[in-house]
Amino acid sequence: MINSDDRKDEKVLASIPTAKELSPSNPTPTSHSRKPQKGNGPSVRLANSPELVKALRVCVRAYGVGYVFATAPKLVKTLLAFLLNPRKSTPKGQNPIAAFLISIATVIKDGTSSRKDGMSMLLLISLGGYKLLELFLNRGMKKAILAQQLQRQNEQQHNQRSTQHQQQWTRNDADKIELAPELRQRITMMASFLSSAAAIIFMHRYRPHHATIDYSLFAVVRGLDVLGHIAVKNRWGPRWLGSYGSLAVFVMACTEIMFSWLYEPERLPGPYAFWITKMARMDKRLLGALRGVRLGVINYGQPNPPEVRNLLISLCQDLHLDPKMGDIDTINKIYLPVHLLPAVINPKAFLKKLKEDPVGTITSTLLSAARSSAFLASYIALTWYGICFWRSRIMPLASKLRGKEISGNIIDNIYGSLLGSFLCGFSVQIEKPHRRAEMALYVLPRAMYSMWSRVMFGRLSRKTEIAGETLMFATSMCVLLTGMMWGQDMVRPSMRGLLGWMLEIPRIRQQRHGKGKAKADDLEPSAVAAIDDKGALATVERERSV
Repeated sequence: MINSDDRKDEKVLASIPTAKELSPSNPTPTSHSRKPQKGNGPSVRLANSPELVKALRVCVRAYGVGYVFATAPKLVKTLLAFLLNPRKSTPKGQNPIAAFLISIATVIKDGTSSRKDGMSMLLLISLGGYKLLELFLNRGMKKAILAQQLQRQNEQQHNQRSTQHQQQWTRNDADKIELAPELRQRITMMASFLSSAAAIIFMHRYRPHHATIDYSLFAVVRGLDVLGHIAVKNRWGPRWLGSYGSLAVFVMACTEIMFSWLYEPERLPGPYAFWITKMARMDKRLLGALRGVRLGVINYGQPNPPEVRNLLISLCQDLHLDPKMGDIDTINKIYLPVHLLPAVINPKAFLKKLKEDPVGTITSTLLSAARSSAFLASYIALTWYGICFWRSRIMPLASKLRGKEISGNIIDNIYGSLLGSFLCGFSVQIEKPHRRAEMALYVLPRAMYSMWSRVMFGRLSRKTEIAGETLMFATSMCVLLTGMMWGQDMVRPSMRGLLGWMLEIPRIRQQRHGKGKAKADDLEPSAVAAIDDKGALATVERERSV
């Protein structure tokens, strides 16, 4: 026979809290009751949850972006090779069109292979895995908090402190718990760190003969950029950091890059070293002479092998005026498409801007292309100016001051090249401030790649290198993704747009007042104003001056 107290307990346990969001610090629901539904367990709710669907969409987007980044350049290269010279790109005895289609199919197929091109899998594991892991960690934390509340509730019932009007928890109420922002931020950091570490470990396991240090250094630079924004915002470090930090980074990076290109190009990524050689239009014989002086193969005042003498003799014989050196089309073929690239990537926004201000948009694009062309010309000119200035001005002056002639081995040693490598970085001042920062972030991973190979090559075991790279990549991605989720204004717009689209993070929109930026009073209270780097630095400098 069931007494009245047992019926009362059954009614209390069958009740379910309302849909009111609860925090762990105050997890007491309001009075409401409903019967539990069949087929509505935790596994079913998780499979049908919008968060899981969103995480799966992030996986698809991340894989797609990685696939496009890895495959598109190869497809364009194959297409251009076929259009420009179909006979050269076609093996003998094959139909050109059939060979072209086979090449396209091979490129598309290789893009899906994790062993041949791992960019798609790297983004899938690091970004898609982050969203899935964050979802499971959030649910696990909610269940842990719910278990604590159920235990406390059972203790209260055991002590007979509960009443009929007091609402109770059930095991299906995990979705009613809202985690504190500090706890969710820690979960973001943990999920991003673990997923990024798993991505690098996967790459080393399934692609052991392919280097991933360039991916890791790219992530390190972007993570340092986020920390730099935080330092400027919180006024850490010297005042000049906000205004001249990009210039200092670019100069130091270019010094390392150009010095490595002159003497040890194998320390740079292959395509990047080839691009510098093509843009510099430098005779290989002159590079061979400079490297020979440093290695001691060429000695002034002493007999040299015939091939060494003929190297510079043939160069002097071939030094006639080349009309192509003054061909302005060489520069326009590089930078005009670069500044027209936004119109290809986002034609809707470009056409809208063109419709609002056609003259200003066209003028701005042409001026940007001209400015970038002037930057490239100044970059190359300053490199050779430093080398020639050292040889023709500084060394003769040093000879007069010393009162004796300086050996040619000393004159043509590394110092002139080092001076030219240092001076070329100052050409970035031609670009706009926001372009300087982007260019500094572009060259810094290459400089770090060269420095890494110069300092650490052969000094660490393979396991130590993999462990260090994993820690470096995971920490950097942790900083970057945490900044994207909890402080978008600390992430540079170029990264914010792409990561925001892949992770489905809503953009923080601003209301413009004329030509100025949005006012802080017009933004939502919970929103963080996403301002550009130039405006942020100017604001900080004005506050400091006051």
